[in-house]
Amino acid sequence: MTNKEKYRIFCTTENSIPIFSKDWWLDTTCGEDAWDVVIVEKGGHIVASMPYFKKKKFIFNIITLPDLTQNIGVYIKYPPKQKYYKKLSWEKEMMTQLIKGLPKFDYFSQNFDRKVTNWLAFYWAGFEQTTRYTYVIENITLEELEKNLETDIRRRRRKALEADIKVFESDDIKKFYELNTMTFARQGLSIPYSFEFVKKLYETCKKNDAIKMYFAKDNEGVLIAANFLIYDENTVYYLMGGIHPDKKDLGGMDVVQFESVKFALETKRAFDFEGSMIESIEKYFRSFGAIQKPYFTISKINSKLLKIRILMKEIFK
Repeated sequence: MTNKEKYRIFCTTENSIPIFSKDWWLDTTCGEDAWDVVIVEKGGHIVASMPYFKKKKFIFNIITLPDLTQNIGVYIKYPPKQKYYKKLSWEKEMMTQLIKGLPKFDYFSQNFDRKVTNWLAFYWAGFEQTTRYTYVIENITLEELEKNLETDIRRRRRKALEADIKVFESDDIKKFYELNTMTFARQGLSIPYSFEFVKKLYETCKKNDAIKMYFAKDNEGVLIAANFLIYDENTVYYLMGGIHPDKKDLGGMDVVQFESVKFALETKRAFDFEGSMIESIEKYFRSFGAIQKPYFTISKINSKLLKIRILMKEIFK
């Protein structure tokens, strides 16, 4: 079997693989032929893996993230009852072999899952790291969630309830996409992915029991906010959202997000806001009482021509 065929089987047996690294997610977001995987085997069993999305840009071979994918990267299975010293040695061995298995590339950039906290093997192999942040709510009760909300969130939730804003689940992907498009348009931006892409992603997640969408409507039945959640065994991720621009002060997104966090906590999962380095969005996520969690962007440029091109771009910004 090829590495990819072995990895597909691995994905069916290893429940802890994050959703963004599942074979069916990669088939949908990358295309079946545009991704591959490096694996490490011991005793005929996979003990480490690193899927990657490959594409050509101009003359360059690029390994990067597909659309709507927060992270891809290293996944390691650890022997039971490892001491800390042995754990670090194991990580070094696994990561070194994964790096050696990568194809030739001109540019590499992946976000690793926040649970990957050791990237030294990549550093020693000439890669660079940028720390980014997401915000996570986990291991608390609903009562604690309520207490942790900032004053503005509480006020807007109360305002939404007083205005008879209703939150409900729906499978109406078309209505979601309309609200999502409105959010980009309000910022003067074009939506960066097509309806067909989002619809296909929704259908694939539905098939794999990994999707939930919450909507909010006002007392006239107008949809004012919605979000698109995906989830795996351990985590619910806020992937996308949308707000009606004329109704953004009604607190619709606040009550939608609250129900989303509630769903995560009631199913014993963490809720990951997926983070943002944009100041206003970071503040909003933090307002739910979420805990800041670092994750790594790992990158490397092998092409001298591309290094010069990027340097010139930086100079003339």
